[in-house]
Amino acid sequence: MFGFNAGAMAATMALVLFTAVGFLGGVNPVFATPSVVLLLIVSVVWVVGTVQDQRQPWSWTTLDMAVSMFLAYSGVRYVASELEYEARNELMSITCCGIAYFISAKSFGSRQDRRIFLLLLMVFASFQAGFAVWQSFTKSDFIFYWERPELYNGRGSGTFVCPNHLAGFLEMSLGLVAARASIVRRESRSIERSVLSKVFTIYVAGMLAIGLLSTLSRAGWVSASVGMAALIMCGSWKWRQMMARLGIVFAVGLCTAAVLWNSEPIKNYLLKSLVLGEGGQQISLGDPTIGGRTMMWSGTINIIRENPLVGTGMGSWQWIYQKYKDYRILSFPEYTHNDYLNLAADYGLIGVAIMVFVIVCFFKRAAKIAGSATNSEDRAFAVGAIISVVSILVHSWFDFNLHIFGNALFLAVVLGATTAIELTPPLSRPAGLRGRRVACGALIVVCGLLVNTFIPTVRAFRLTILGDTAKADLNYDEALSFYRHAASIDPKYPRPLIKTGDIYRDQAKWRVGKAKQRERTELVNQAVESYDRALILNPYLSDVWVSKGRVLELVGQDEQALMSFRKAIEIAPVSAYAHFVLGQFYRDRGDDKKALEFLDKADKYFLHNDPMFQLNQWDEREKLKSKPQKAE
Repeated sequence: MFGFNAGAMAATMALVLFTAVGFLGGVNPVFATPSVVLLLIVSVVWVVGTVQDQRQPWSWTTLDMAVSMFLAYSGVRYVASELEYEARNELMSITCCGIAYFISAKSFGSRQDRRIFLLLLMVFASFQAGFAVWQSFTKSDFIFYWERPELYNGRGSGTFVCPNHLAGFLEMSLGLVAARASIVRRESRSIERSVLSKVFTIYVAGMLAIGLLSTLSRAGWVSASVGMAALIMCGSWKWRQMMARLGIVFAVGLCTAAVLWNSEPIKNYLLKSLVLGEGGQQISLGDPTIGGRTMMWSGTINIIRENPLVGTGMGSWQWIYQKYKDYRILSFPEYTHNDYLNLAADYGLIGVAIMVFVIVCFFKRAAKIAGSATNSEDRAFAVGAIISVVSILVHSWFDFNLHIFGNALFLAVVLGATTAIELTPPLSRPAGLRGRRVACGALIVVCGLLVNTFIPTVRAFRLTILGDTAKADLNYDEALSFYRHAASIDPKYPRPLIKTGDIYRDQAKWRVGKAKQRERTELVNQAVESYDRALILNPYLSDVWVSKGRVLELVGQDEQALMSFRKAIEIAPVSAYAHFVLGQFYRDRGDDKKALEFLDKADKYFLHNDPMFQLNQWDEREKLKSKPQKAE
């Protein structure tokens, strides 16, 4: 009975992971809901099973302590965070990953658990790889019901939105699969079944490599290559075992080389990424900024220098970075495309030190298992975990995979499942009954807090989406109803307040003439009130400061409007939109010199890929330049 329950727990944890990945990687609270609900159910079942069944092996490791330290530090940083909503969302993700880690670490003790998990992972990862290849060759931008941004056309992303995030998932999966294929001697007592299992495992490894190629993620390719190199270095150096690992790496490399050679889009993409120097002797990157990443890293380093110890707060990078942003970055990035710098900026060097402790503890334990375990399955999982973690750590230097819920959850399960492997003699001391009860009680408390915060967060997010839909259909009363309901459920969520202010502002613009002055003033006051409430929650909302200034203009409050425009530029010095609106403000008041100054800056900092915005910007400047200048 115990074995069945353990196997069921492994299968359910796999389902938790797959729902997170399958719903666009769980990129927002709504898409993360199925996975979080399943995780909470698994937590309750695990607690009940742990209390009732004393035969289940249980121990407290150094890695457990390190993970607990990071969870505790995250809780402290949340309490002290200036931006509560952003910090709350990140804390919920971290909490879910912590729960997944501890359940995996305490319930994946048998080989059957890890075997079931790996089998389900191979099936799901093969589907993701096949789906990505289909997206790449058909140039489809659809993920079931949803549509991806057009900029990813021709690249495979599976059920993720961004191809780089699928690459992170596939490279971690490839590490576990390739290690099993090369290290496990026999999958079964039956020779036929063992051979079929080995062929299937090698086939899956090839599929994952092809799927990884279809993402056109250069960082993913590099990370997987480093992971395969790590596979060669890990494990026994005896000739037979060494040849098995070399054989798998060669087979994966041959498979990817064949696809690369026969696929013109992939080959052309790779060639465009590289530039030959004079005489063809030197090869360099076609884009030295790596898609603007180096510019983001430079600004992030400045943030870290100013807030070195504890950082600026969880989830705050995207807002604080506006002050340090390079005007050549033509987007509003949410993360710095470098998980290490993002961690240092948000959590400070204390957070970085704790996370380094986590990683060191993992590698120390996994290396001990890989070198000492007598069973080939245990060694294979430990080596695969090392490869997976090495791959995602390399990739994390170029992207933000660990800020994607599905991939972060995957990493947590891999760390936990590796911790669950025990040796003889054991690596850690067994926990007593009292310790088990304390741990179970703590988990129940954490789950209760998660439910208490997650439910209103999801409801408010969903209501805001419904409000956006109604607003797009010009059903303003219905939209306002949704936004008000969202704001009442989650008072710390600024977006419904911003959207409410936008509706009042748009309505005020159409109340013209003396007969509508009173109504216009009331609408302006309501808009300003909504904007002010949002700015109390997040004072770094540059566009909201601009919107507040524009609505104040409608009732002749020019001084307050000017203060709002200047505040927006103080927060985001390279905001094209803020400079453009301020240029219009000075133009309308006859100050052509200042108007040209800010319109010229808006042209330099041009951010919006909107042809009408660009045309209007050009017209405004040309009219002012052609206008006769007044004598001094």
